[in-house]
Amino acid sequence: MTNLLTSDWITLDGRLEPIDFDGFADDRSPTELAKLVLNAYSRPGDWVLDPFAGLGTGLIAAEAMGRHCIGFEPNAARAGWVRERLWPPNRIIQAPIEELDRHQLPGFSLVYTSPPYPTVHLQDDPWGPSYFQDMEAIFASIASHVVPDGRIVVEVSNILTDEGFRPLVGQMAETIGRVFRLEREVVRINTSDWPAGPGVWHSSLLIFTASAG
Repeated sequence: MTNLLTSDWITLDGRLEPIDFDGFADDRSPTELAKLVLNAYSRPGDWVLDPFAGLGTGLIAAEAMGRHCIGFEPNAARAGWVRERLWPPNRIIQAPIEELDRHQLPGFSLVYTSPPYPTVHLQDDPWGPSYFQDMEAIFASIASHVVPDGRIVVEVSNILTDEGFRPLVGQMAETIGRVFRLEREVVRINTSDWPAGPGVWHSSLLIFTASAG
């Protein structure tokens, strides 16, 4: 598939659309960004995977754009909320992505996601001491489910807190790059006052190809 994001950076408003989820809902990417990625790296009828689906922004956008989609989300409330908004064959699986191989899945043309990175202590890995090893193992398990010309687009931001700065974009690029070939980075800049990540107003789309890194 041709690389359709031709600029090294994009701007968008970045504010999140209000949703009727009864719980914390600010840990999402804007629908505008999801539509841009889906339009660039998938076609109607393609299968899209979100291994860290959360509240399903990418899945819901994919369905609306005529793609087929599957997401994994272990939180029951979030998975239930997304499930009510998808029609078969699209679906959300209430399970951690580590259970991927327990399910019959199609070949995915696009993997579009933002991995979880809650409160980050600069001296530790952001998801416990094995975070980056876990990420590498997860994406290695996904690799066999991606079609040969597929893309893997991972949105991640750096971290800026009172503790200091963490270059999480580079760390994630290196980690996933051990599984997939890093093709390029596209920086997304918010023009609104809505942050794109902890303490920052921009994030990165790390775009990988399905060929091994």
